[in-house]
Amino acid sequence: MAFFNSLFSIIKKLTILAVLVAIVIPIYYNSTNPKYLGLRFLHSLISIKNTFVSDTDRPMLSPEYRAFESMLRRRPLFQIDPNLDPLELAKNIRASFPLDTIVPRSSSCHVDKHVYENEGHTVDAHWIHHERAKPKLNADRIIIYLHGGGYIVGDVQAYSGFECHLSRLFNVTVIHLEYRLVPEHPLPAAVDDALTLYRALLHGGISASRLAIMGDSAGGGLTLLTIQALLARQLPIPRAAVTMSPWADFSASGQSYTRNRFTDLMIRAESLAWGIQRVLGPNHEQILRDDPSYSPLFGSFKGFPPLYITAGTAEILEDDAKGVANKARAEEVDITLEMGQNLMHVHPLFVNYFPEARDTLENIRRWLEPKFQ
Repeated sequence: MAFFNSLFSIIKKLTILAVLVAIVIPIYYNSTNPKYLGLRFLHSLISIKNTFVSDTDRPMLSPEYRAFESMLRRRPLFQIDPNLDPLELAKNIRASFPLDTIVPRSSSCHVDKHVYENEGHTVDAHWIHHERAKPKLNADRIIIYLHGGGYIVGDVQAYSGFECHLSRLFNVTVIHLEYRLVPEHPLPAAVDDALTLYRALLHGGISASRLAIMGDSAGGGLTLLTIQALLARQLPIPRAAVTMSPWADFSASGQSYTRNRFTDLMIRAESLAWGIQRVLGPNHEQILRDDPSYSPLFGSFKGFPPLYITAGTAEILEDDAKGVANKARAEEVDITLEMGQNLMHVHPLFVNYFPEARDTLENIRRWLEPKFQ
């Protein structure tokens, strides 16, 4: 009888512990998404291990960053099969794009869809705010966010978690543009969509002084192309622009395309040629890779608003960021360049996982704050 009493007591304690864990973990990670909770829990375990195992070659990296890096290395890499139909391959890539699991939308985030029209062309955009209340269309601090994904993947479902974090951290309203993707719509379709949204906002009474444009990776390149297009059309430019790991050089002229091909955990250098062909469209053989209509690095930066660029020294787009910064600085742009030592492509996106991402976003916040004043 004593044995059964003891066993019952153990089972009871384990049950209570399991219930407490089931309650505490979602509260601690601010989510009930089981996939996300699994990722965060695994990340926490590896981070704890890393506190006792140093990286002598990269001592400045946090245990949390190295844990996230370790998780990326364990994931299967998507293989580009050039024999597949490009559209089918793009659909497969989109189906395997897990950003909404890695950075999920918080329950307090409000997303409100709007359709904008200018000169007969319409685009979908989503106003995003970190509070439950409907975003105010007369907000005086607005960031137009142009998402990354190689122009092939990305949508509001994937990015609203990160964009909602930006809304809270920067105390702004974020407008997510659902620009057209390739291979269905090669460039300059995405630029045309960004111009349509921007012009529609201006015509709707939102002045350029209330706007900033921000983007990551391909969205960073699109940010630069959009501002170059605004200047070419003599339209009012936004208060500021922020690019994170901008993809700005389709000619891959920077040495980092070779130097960092084995340290970049996000982009496979051998897949870029296929991706560039899709971005340029069926006539890609007739388009020069350094054409400034597609590669903003080779365009003009004269007249640009203040520009913040951040990238990592472990990514193949490192020299894209440096090249844009050097050219913009030579054309007297107010430029701030932050290079994260040994950090990965678009590292600020993973703000939930390591302090390096949070530090970069805090640096951007401090830089951006006076631009709206």
